[in-house]
Amino acid sequence: MTKILAVLGRRPVGPLLALAFTARTTAAVLPIALLLALADRYGYARAALVGGSTTLVLALMVPLRGRLLDRAGHRHALPVMGACAMILTATAAISVAARWPWWTTLLLVLAANMSSPPLNAALRSSWRRLVSPQDLKAVHSADSILEEAGFVAAPLTAGALIAFLGPVTAYQTAAAIFLLVIALYLTAARAYGLTPAKAPAAPVRTGTAARAHRWLGPLAQPRILMIMLPLLVMGCLFGGMGIYVPAYSQHEHTTALIGPLLAATSAGGVIGGLLYAVLPTHRLPLWTLYRLLTAGFALPACFLLLARPPWALGALLLLSGLFVTPLFISAFLLVDAHATDDVRTEANTWIGASTDVSNGITATVIGALAAQQHFTTALTVLTGCAAFGLLTAALLPNPATPTGPPPAPEDITPAAQASDVRAGA
Repeated sequence: MTKILAVLGRRPVGPLLALAFTARTTAAVLPIALLLALADRYGYARAALVGGSTTLVLALMVPLRGRLLDRAGHRHALPVMGACAMILTATAAISVAARWPWWTTLLLVLAANMSSPPLNAALRSSWRRLVSPQDLKAVHSADSILEEAGFVAAPLTAGALIAFLGPVTAYQTAAAIFLLVIALYLTAARAYGLTPAKAPAAPVRTGTAARAHRWLGPLAQPRILMIMLPLLVMGCLFGGMGIYVPAYSQHEHTTALIGPLLAATSAGGVIGGLLYAVLPTHRLPLWTLYRLLTAGFALPACFLLLARPPWALGALLLLSGLFVTPLFISAFLLVDAHATDDVRTEANTWIGASTDVSNGITATVIGALAAQQHFTTALTVLTGCAAFGLLTAALLPNPATPTGPPPAPEDITPAAQASDVRAGA
């Protein structure tokens, strides 16, 4: 543990992790505050339309933005994308305060999400250049644990802002903090050499392989697709339970349990991430570990039909949550091992995008069932998704994970070289 803390305390790891946590938490506060601000102005129907459209666009556009960074070069693309997103986010906040027509806010929020730089993927694709190979697990673990902790902190922060400031002012405050954090993040990206100045050189490909990578990017690699399968299952359960829990709790007049039940998965994720960071998981091949984690996540959810009592549902969600953060960490490490440099950022974006897409689809299905109070059918659908997760675990490949050669000396930033010297000392 002392060694892990020493790695995380070095520059640039510590400052970048702190900025990433703040940026993710603030970004998660924004849609909550926006939903309530728009509901206060225009009602829940229009507010939900804006929120749902934003989530879908975010899921579909993130990989395209990652591809732009891979092909245009991070140092040139990030500032332009960041400036556009900041201007559009500020204008969206003004539109709510000034009571512009609701559809103008929708267009501004969509445009802001389409132009927002994929800083999370840029950071995760750069860890292998910023730290030594033996420190990758520790850094990816801390990164994913902090992200899961942000999902716990964001609703609490949004609730506090709304309670003290009101919905509209809370959204404006969250937007202002978001602009500040993004500006600091972009500054740190340049100061610490987070991203290369030029786009990475692509491996030589010919014929069908060249055409496939031109159009599909990292999805042209079968193992990248296999990495995404457990994440699709995870997104199905996230999206379904995100609708089922509040709908069923309201039906049973136990609304006070909505927050604790929704937080159970994230709480399990934080615990599981901490355990993953300290356990000697390196003794297992990474693909084998990925199979076991997929099965561990899916197995408790196979008993959702028996989880009518709230305590039973909370226990199952907590048990599944124990495997969420380790699954994400392993997925990032697998992408790090298999993706080529010319598509590395886009490959990292697909980890979140695959979860978001299946999340949105399943949420729509469960929402339709919950509207008709078909709660047993909804749990049956989610149990089927979990069963497919067990099948996925059985079908995942089990090759030896290529570690690849260490980065060339010119690819390691001066900050990382300094960190290695201090570690040796």
